Amino acid sequence: MKNLIKTHRYSLWLAAVMGVFVFNSCTEDAAMDDNMNAIQESEQQRLSLVSRTGDPIIINDLSENDISVARATGAAGNDRGRFNITLKFLLPPTERQAEVFDQAAARWERIIIKDVPSFTGTIPSSFTGFPPAVDGTLDDVVIEVALAPIDGPGGILGQAGPSFVRTEDFLTLSGVMFFDVADLDFLESLDLFEDVIVHEMGHVLGIGTLWNTVPFGFDRTLLQGPLTSPYFAGRKANVFWNAEGGTGELPIESDFGPGTAFGHWKETTLNNELMTGFLNLGENPLSRITAGSMADLGYGAASVGESYDLPKGTPGVDLSTLDEAGSAEGLNIGAMETLLMPIGFVETSKK
Repeated sequence: MKNLIKTHRYSLWLAAVMGVFVFNSCTEDAAMDDNMNAIQESEQQRLSLVSRTGDPIIINDLSENDISVARATGAAGNDRGRFNITLKFLLPPTERQAEVFDQAAARWERIIIKDVPSFTGTIPSSFTGFPPAVDGTLDDVVIEVALAPIDGPGGILGQAGPSFVRTEDFLTLSGVMFFDVADLDFLESLDLFEDVIVHEMGHVLGIGTLWNTVPFGFDRTLLQGPLTSPYFAGRKANVFWNAEGGTGELPIESDFGPGTAFGHWKETTLNNELMTGFLNLGENPLSRITAGSMADLGYGAASVGESYDLPKGTPGVDLSTLDEAGSAEGLNIGAMETLLMPIGFVETSKK
């Protein structure tokens, strides 16, 4: 087959994908309480992602001159041996926001169930000027979350992806998710807030971001096929694709440009499955197909999924009815997101 994507992957050293947020700072001087609002409006602190250009950061335990000393341990976490997603908010969330993120993590923890060795060491933050994402023992994945202004309603919704991955299995150890607070009320009005968070969390865990990798001798090539008709080559996902009624190979999106193509299931075929590039109004289930793809990535995933019918009369997103915000029939989540690739690698050794 010509033009095969045999080693197609998102480069770990893409051109910089920088996210800049602004949030108000406040004074600690109690005498200036009367002027607090004015100060908060005039003083701004910039929150920006660490640059993803240049060589990756390598963290290992082989040299005393390395950035950090890391090791995988057998220590059980507070999840009693199950896979655990830790959320680290850089700015205090509202009660509703914290609830939605917890519910999103729980949906993934129902699919990924097998614990992995805990990590002890220090991992830098994905944001410049912030304390480490990890400084101690982690069980099993930490996601830094930033909810702050970006560019106002209807523009960039957010960016998400893995930050540091383990070299032993090339799976996420730390990741980042951040969203424009100006879009959150809009998502709530469509009843899509939780679905968007779950969708982006899937990219942090590796969907569309860790499908194809060949560094450090770790070979994973799940995205294959010609550029015009890419498909997912994982066995487990294809078993469920066929069980749900699909024929041939599980199709990956090739249309709609950067942000959507090659990082999601094909919308016109899988319709309202949560990991297509579009979120439908109504139900957007995490199907057994996506659960199987997590096993293909290397996670200890259960063969479970939310109720899903492979398109048999279910209407998809009609692109001709969408306005710029994508609010008519659904939301083109792929066009509003940026998938972030890893900053670096953590070489862990079991002790």
